[in-house]
Amino acid sequence: MSDAIDFSKPEITAQKTEHIKGIAIILLMWHHLFGVEYLKDWFAFLPGIDYVIGATGNMCISIFLFCSGYGLYKSYIGKENTPKTYIFHRLVKTLIPYWIVMAVTIIYLVFAGKFELKYLPVNLLALIHSDSVLYVSFSWFIKLYVLIILVLPLIKLIEKRFRKNALIDILIYIVVPFALAVIFAKYLNETAFVSIPSFIASTVVFLLAWFPPFASGMLFAKHNTYKKLRKFTDRFPRYLTAAISLLLLGNLFFLRFIVGNIFMGTIIYECCMEDVILAPLFVVLCLLVIDNVKHHSRYVLPFLGRKSVYYWLLSGLFFLNTLELSFLITWPVYTVFILIWTFVLLTPFVFACDWIGSKLIKLICRK
Repeated sequence: MSDAIDFSKPEITAQKTEHIKGIAIILLMWHHLFGVEYLKDWFAFLPGIDYVIGATGNMCISIFLFCSGYGLYKSYIGKENTPKTYIFHRLVKTLIPYWIVMAVTIIYLVFAGKFELKYLPVNLLALIHSDSVLYVSFSWFIKLYVLIILVLPLIKLIEKRFRKNALIDILIYIVVPFALAVIFAKYLNETAFVSIPSFIASTVVFLLAWFPPFASGMLFAKHNTYKKLRKFTDRFPRYLTAAISLLLLGNLFFLRFIVGNIFMGTIIYECCMEDVILAPLFVVLCLLVIDNVKHHSRYVLPFLGRKSVYYWLLSGLFFLNTLELSFLITWPVYTVFILIWTFVLLTPFVFACDWIGSKLIKLICRK
């Protein structure tokens, strides 16, 4: 199927987005495996480069948010008429995969004698981001995505009521949320429940802090930004554009690493706010490479992109509260081999969970 796609068209199509998400899930996996001190028993091929990629791999979160912002603008925000069930269906398509992986994790936790039933209500929407509370490691993103889906009608209403140019859009959707998140950063506490008011305050700040990367994708779709960039780059030979973009991608990792160290320990670092600029730049550079080379990944990247949420959630079984299972993936010892083996090991479970999830989603969302 992929070989019939015209990648030279100056649009960010669903197929191109699958490639970007495929790259993002590889970055996410590399970050969890080698960028954070979860696993100890591994050796690097290129210690400096392996570490830089691992440390900067959390940029993948903003890349996923960018792709979501772009896609949701095209499918909902920017459309005049949308089905009344759209928000409900989006919630179902988000929560069903998570609940399936949570069920798998609970089965293991029960056998391991580590299951705590009292935390089940919190886990249903990943409301508290404590490793001792969450059954599925790294599932905090579920709460964020649910919040974004719930505010989509408000965004759509703003878009209908007010005609804005690009600068005003940036001010409303990126600068204001960013500023409010910094001002009220002291109220951000996602790791513990103190009281309902503090939980609500933290939730609002949490959404504000992560909204700008989502908004950047939304504004790219609204203003056809990539199409305009392609109009400029198409003046140059295709392989020159691809080569320069690839070179810039390599340097982007080092830039992200330096910027991350500068803001270490601040809310800017904790919520990857520097990626409001760097994540769109990463996506654009990847697209310029994809659009200007002859051969593309026909199966691997598109598949990883389509099933990225399952790889994300299932990979949590090897970390944090189920770290004892990490021996299943660390035996190849060297970084690249561990990464490849992790994807290979997870793929049968991804197929199984996706099959069950697809059946349930169709059953719930059928007309």
